Amino acid sequence: MKLQTLLLTAAMAAAVSVSTPSWAQIIVTQESGWAHDCFVHAKTGRAFDGVPACDMAIKREALSKKDLAATYDNRGVMLDQLGHIERAAADFNKAIEIQPDLGDPYVNLGVMLIKEKKYGPALDQINKGMDLGMGFPHLGYYNRAIAEQMLGRYKEAYYDYKKSVELEPSFAAAEERLKDFTVTKVPAKTPG
Repeated sequence: MKLQTLLLTAAMAAAVSVSTPSWAQIIVTQESGWAHDCFVHAKTGRAFDGVPACDMAIKREALSKKDLAATYDNRGVMLDQLGHIERAAADFNKAIEIQPDLGDPYVNLGVMLIKEKKYGPALDQINKGMDLGMGFPHLGYYNRAIAEQMLGRYKEAYYDYKKSVELEPSFAAAEERLKDFTVTKVPAKTPG
């Protein structure tokens, strides 16, 4: 019986957009108030309205450590959407400083590093965040796949894009990235 191996080739790695947004948001436990509004704006992509809500939550609300870290992370997501990469990274770092066991800020910080073309450090941050757990795991797999693809680790990237789609079948960005790959089965070499 001949075994087959999977041979993956990928389109030029440069085809991957390094302007990938950081989509992850952390849910706050408060059901009302500025921190909750900050989360809702981050979730719906309304960054222009959301950043002021986050600012108010940070300045004026008595938040638990987790909710304060989540608010920094959510504001960072929106700052990223507005193109303020350094400020976004600072918010992700602040979230990590406040609550180092939250995975989402590490993944989002990894996205900032991808944008800076620092793929190895990005992969380290994303892996750490995924190990801690995150609110939307399909985004962790997707962002890790981008870093892997940019590092030339096509097989790992392919399987992480697939996992992202498996976890969230309607996630179009991962489906689109899978089009970069050609999968070919080749017979295994026989010894001899």
